[in-house]
Amino acid sequence: MHFVRFFETAMLERAARGEVTGPVHTAIGQEVVAAAVLRHLRPDDLVVGNHRSHHHLLVQSLTRLLPADWDPLADAFPDPVAKHLAASFAEVTAQTSGVNHGAGGSMHLRDAEVGFAGSSAIVGGGIPLAAGLALAHRRRASGGVAVCFIGDGAVNQGVFHESANLARLLALPLLIVVENNGYAESTRPDEASSVLPLAGQGAAHGLRAVQVAGDEPAALTEAAGQLLETVRAGRPALLEVETYRHLDHVGPRRGSAAGYRDEAEEQRWLERDPLVSLPRTLRREGLLPDGADLLVAAAAERAVGAVWERVAAAAPPGVERLDPYRLLRGAPPAATAAAAAPAPSGPTVPLTFQEAIAEGLGRALHRDPDVLFLGEEVGKPGGLLAQCGRLDRTLVGTRIIDTPISEAGFVGLAGGAALAGLRPVVELMYGSFALVAADQLFNHIGVVRALYGNTAKAPVVVRTKVPTGLGYGPQHGLNPVGLFGAFPGWRVHAPADAREYLGVLNSALECDDPVLIVEFSPLYGERAALTEADFTARLPLEGARTVRAGSDVTLVGYGLALHWALEAAEVLAAEGVDAEVVDLRALDFAAIDWSTLEASLRRTGRGLFVDPAARGQAIGPRLVAELGARSPGPVLATLACADVQPVARELERQAVLTAADVVRAARRLIDNHTGEAHQ
Repeated sequence: MHFVRFFETAMLERAARGEVTGPVHTAIGQEVVAAAVLRHLRPDDLVVGNHRSHHHLLVQSLTRLLPADWDPLADAFPDPVAKHLAASFAEVTAQTSGVNHGAGGSMHLRDAEVGFAGSSAIVGGGIPLAAGLALAHRRRASGGVAVCFIGDGAVNQGVFHESANLARLLALPLLIVVENNGYAESTRPDEASSVLPLAGQGAAHGLRAVQVAGDEPAALTEAAGQLLETVRAGRPALLEVETYRHLDHVGPRRGSAAGYRDEAEEQRWLERDPLVSLPRTLRREGLLPDGADLLVAAAAERAVGAVWERVAAAAPPGVERLDPYRLLRGAPPAATAAAAAPAPSGPTVPLTFQEAIAEGLGRALHRDPDVLFLGEEVGKPGGLLAQCGRLDRTLVGTRIIDTPISEAGFVGLAGGAALAGLRPVVELMYGSFALVAADQLFNHIGVVRALYGNTAKAPVVVRTKVPTGLGYGPQHGLNPVGLFGAFPGWRVHAPADAREYLGVLNSALECDDPVLIVEFSPLYGERAALTEADFTARLPLEGARTVRAGSDVTLVGYGLALHWALEAAEVLAAEGVDAEVVDLRALDFAAIDWSTLEASLRRTGRGLFVDPAARGQAIGPRLVAELGARSPGPVLATLACADVQPVARELERQAVLTAADVVRAARRLIDNHTGEAHQ
């Protein structure tokens, strides 16, 4: 506790001198929570923190790294420990010599060596990730647990309730520790929560829930130990600790200076500070000699000073050029070297597109024990696998996991499981539902490499469908390609046929980056004659393919739009127009195959980007802008569906593109040799 107190005090001093990047959220007054809980953890256990997590990281590091016979009054830190702590100090102060190369700084901490899986600066955002880590422990029968620290404000987030419910349903070894320091920034729990104490909200979801006063360290330590034993037995739990942060939400001033509490309250809590009250209690009980607490404090101050000196003495790293993609994605799987799908050879199996998806997923589940499949009713009779006769009922409940209707919760659950090395496939029933899970998809899974300096990965595969033209309306009809393409970190694909889909799925399951695979429902009934080679192929997750050669105009599309483009090319050919058709394949902008597009446009001089998305969500305009900057000259245009696709069949037909629309747009483009057309 003293070590953390002196570290944060010194960090505030450095921040005042401009030596710290970003906001500084201190836990001065809350150190006892980490000290009492983390002492019980075992080597396989994992910890998830929040935006105020210096004490979690440092206590976990000291607990995990220091030998059992280390004497704080007599011994300096062993050199490996001091070196490791120096890297942690450097990370918290956002230096490139930090354990995550300064990418995360104070709020996004991770140190896998000591079991600190990561902290999230989104209030409550780490809870489903911790549940996913617990799921990985359960899957591997490791006996390990996941501990997630949150503040009192996080109990009001939807993912708290979704994750608590999932944890109980799935019997996850998860302990949620609520550090109730009295204020979510400046809002008291009684102003924000209708159910108090907050532990009661955990109990409502079936968690074993306990509330303990933070100024009673012995009771807190005992309660934490008992709850962790409960958690290891498969009963998730919640521990609410009544504690206090002596300073404001951010920075060195007191809350009274900000006007949301008074000095008398702060003084009462200073007297209850465990660093004051615990030595007093121990002396009263004859367990601490007079003056010994001063010796402990002095030893901690010296230890902190020695680590800071080590940080200062380290040679500053050379300045390197920022490469955003190095922080956003790993190398594509080595098995994706083939440039095109294999030609059919050997015995064939006629399958619909939907049956091929189910077959590929079923094979993946049997091929790799780390593959999970989770989502709403994925193990039920109405799910994809059961509908197509590929459901292995022996896997339901273990690796085929039915979830409640709680997209944010189970997407985050998958993200945490992936952090722990599993390979979850998540079904979002419709692309529109990605918006319900947007925080976990884009603030967490997609940027996990960037958050932690490329020391973590989240190999999640999300598959979802888009019912274009089938009367589902705006709340189910979103094509999420543009949405995912607008955020970093995701690989995005929308295969146009079963053979392409199987190759992309197999590669995605070997990729260490998150991959979105979009399925267009109108294609589900398309039949293909597939060979064994098709089921084992691994196709590139980067690069486009030319599916029809031509010389007069380039038609570019993906998924459903590729079918429109190919049909349009046949109509144009009858009119004497030679259209080249290009399948974009990789749809995220980090993987767009610009060279293939530029080469095609040099041949034809004209390009039409056909997008099976609403205009406002289409990626075509961005592609055109980028190509225009790269190689001005070709005439470029975009074509997309209407912004709103009504349910009424007559109106929907007007909103959704057809091959006839592509033909008309191509004709106009050929007639107009100048300028840049957008529709």
